Amino acid sequence: MSLSRSDRFSADMHKRTWFTVIVVTVLLLILARVGAPYAVQYYINQQINQTKGITGQVGDVDLQLYRGAYAVDDIEIYAVDEQSSPKPLLSVKTLDFSLAWSAVLNGNLVTNMVFSQPKVVVYDKDTTTPEQNQQVKDERTWIGLANNLVVFSIDTLKIIDGKISLVNQTKKGEIPTYIANINADIKNITNAQNLTKTLVTSVDVKGDLMGEATLTLVGKLDPFSEQANFDFNMEVQRFSVKQIQTVFNVYTPFDIEAGGIDGAMELAAKSNEVNGYAKAGVYDLSIFSWREDAEKDDDGLFTIIFEGGADLLSAILENDESQLVAARIPIEGTLDSTDISTFQAVVSVLKNAFFDATKMQVDDIVSYESVTTSSSEEEQ
Repeated sequence: MSLSRSDRFSADMHKRTWFTVIVVTVLLLILARVGAPYAVQYYINQQINQTKGITGQVGDVDLQLYRGAYAVDDIEIYAVDEQSSPKPLLSVKTLDFSLAWSAVLNGNLVTNMVFSQPKVVVYDKDTTTPEQNQQVKDERTWIGLANNLVVFSIDTLKIIDGKISLVNQTKKGEIPTYIANINADIKNITNAQNLTKTLVTSVDVKGDLMGEATLTLVGKLDPFSEQANFDFNMEVQRFSVKQIQTVFNVYTPFDIEAGGIDGAMELAAKSNEVNGYAKAGVYDLSIFSWREDAEKDDDGLFTIIFEGGADLLSAILENDESQLVAARIPIEGTLDSTDISTFQAVVSVLKNAFFDATKMQVDDIVSYESVTTSSSEEEQ
């Protein structure tokens, strides 16, 4: 049976309507896809500039819908106050956010975050100088900004080729001490893996102190407890003290001329109760130099005598075989009140000098399970 002219017209109009709807929808999706990166870029810049104490901007935004991700390029954040011009605080080449699909399959909506070439600058000031910009040091500033930029909780954080610098103000101007080539993996921050143990988050960080000595930090922690629960090991390979001479000059009474330093540390905490130790070793230490101290630096008589005496003492306490002055310092107590045994530290220095040379590596004798808390002692 053939359709009437009016029926054919209605059918054609119906097809055209659907075709128009489809075309318009596709065009709107294309426009949304093209405009979305600019909208996200505008939103992020607004959030940065509305955060007190900082200013900055971001570059291009790349949406990758097929993997539930977006990347932000060329992030620049500066610290601002009324007393000085903006100072570089944080820069990131690329910051990538993506859904953790393995966690999604387990019913958890969480995010992976990857920082590529982040650079962080920390400025140390004279303690007598009043702090003008408290917002930069307030963790709520950064937590609030992060919450505005990330829809879901962050479960994995990765750092690729990062750098952190401590800038000290000296008579010669601002001098940085830095850790470069930082690569870090912090996993299972929200316990998306549904682990039943206490220390669910793993931490693995490596970097090069002043681009010379490898520094490693590995361990686990509990991100949910209000009290500290963690187990960390740290080692730093030998490096020249000249590389961090600014730090020694600012924070110690010594003007070290030559030598090398390395160290190791194990530290664990259970419900804020801390147990562990730190090792520090110095090779071929030289504190006093007549040319550097008396002639160039014009040090006073007392300073010359003090540094010369320290130099002599280090020579006496140096192990003849390893050429090392070393100490193993026990650490215990609580995070708020940590006890360091001076007596045991002195004993370890003498033991290294005259008996067995201290090995500058982790002994693997401290763990989260080995920490005894005050509550467990009362139960016993």
